[in-house]
Amino acid sequence: MFVRAKRLRLPMLIVSMVLAGTAACVDNRTAPLPSPVTVKPADLHGTWKGWSGSSLTLRPGGVAEVVDLDGQEFRFDDGWRMTGSGTWSLSEPGSYKGGNTVGDGSVVHVEVKPSADGMGNDAEGAGQSPSAAPSDPAGAATRTAPPPEKATWDLSVIKNKSGGLDFFFLTSDPDVRDKYYLSRG
Repeated sequence: MFVRAKRLRLPMLIVSMVLAGTAACVDNRTAPLPSPVTVKPADLHGTWKGWSGSSLTLRPGGVAEVVDLDGQEFRFDDGWRMTGSGTWSLSEPGSYKGGNTVGDGSVVHVEVKPSADGMGNDAEGAGQSPSAAPSDPAGAATRTAPPPEKATWDLSVIKNKSGGLDFFFLTSDPDVRDKYYLSRG
């Protein structure tokens, strides 16, 4: 009987370790999407700053400029940062047809082609990580893959804790819903 009890302890120990490890993981899939926000294009003009020196500038007439902006969803995992220019447009709440991953409010659609030196890679920039964890400048420095010929982002417009506007888009697997935030600069 003593030998049988010892054999049961090892599987129980393994199960306990696995459960403890997964309990420490943050699962954003069950987090509610932000409340819908309705804005006008003029409310969004200006520069929005993100992680490790990234930025998005929205100008009147639908002109967009990005600096060191990382890819959205699975394209984030490709390891590139883009600097370039293109266009932007605003979808009214309820009209976005790209899925529910960015919420039901106003959505900014951005399409950009890289500039001649479009890799960016400004690892010296300061700011929050994509999901608002502590800054990781070394991680930004490793994002050296060349950007694609064109990239698109769909950014949800949300209210921050102060009542101002922020943007976010999802990084890596959209089902996990890790958010990359951009705030007015």
